[in-house]
Amino acid sequence: MHSHPGTLVPEHIRERFTGNPEHGPRPISFGEGTTDDYARLARLHYRAAAPATIVRVMIATDESTGELAGVMLTSRPTLNGSWRRLAWPGRFEAKNKSAQARRINDELRTISRVIIDPRYRGTGIARRLVRVYLDTPDTSCTEAVAAMGPVCPFFERAGMTAYPIADPARNDRLRRRLDALRLTVDDLLKPIEAESKLAGSLRSWAKQSAATRRIAEGEIPQIARAAACALIAPPTAYAHTAG
Repeated sequence: MHSHPGTLVPEHIRERFTGNPEHGPRPISFGEGTTDDYARLARLHYRAAAPATIVRVMIATDESTGELAGVMLTSRPTLNGSWRRLAWPGRFEAKNKSAQARRINDELRTISRVIIDPRYRGTGIARRLVRVYLDTPDTSCTEAVAAMGPVCPFFERAGMTAYPIADPARNDRLRRRLDALRLTVDDLLKPIEAESKLAGSLRSWAKQSAATRRIAEGEIPQIARAAACALIAPPTAYAHTAG
């Protein structure tokens, strides 16, 4: 096996992930990675900012070349998620908010990024990365939220259950602002200057969610791209319970 440069894969984990690898056009092995692996592919993800926390990094490696084919991150979950009531009725609800937060942190992890090198897309690597993690999860419950879930349903194919998320109010407000300015979602993908009439609305939109709050004071084109993704494809949540 050609282990990825800079990646430490304990022998028992390497054996677990590569003993009987599935073979696409090229042999792909799966193992533990580092944040350096994520950094190499981060630019390919539609979310420019890194997750707030990174707990675990998993990678897919092309054994024939040693190249990094894909990376997956897990993170600590946000404390609020409307889909959890559907996925785990009552499990993460408590009158004592501190006890609720402890249980969420103890029993739940979020798959926060799955990034595949374009040369390897369409070969099932995303599904296999998720499945490998679900076979040896850090917690009994796993969740993910994806903007392009219906278009790229690899979470469901890996065994997770989909839960539609209601379009948030901030998206409705931004749509109304676009209508008032006689603009469309496509216009968000065109160059937008900081002094644009839309800039204030975009910053306000970004501040209204933990997922985008960190880019709220950043470059307007970056916020506009994130907003376009959210308006074009409202997110879907996915959940899985181990064994």
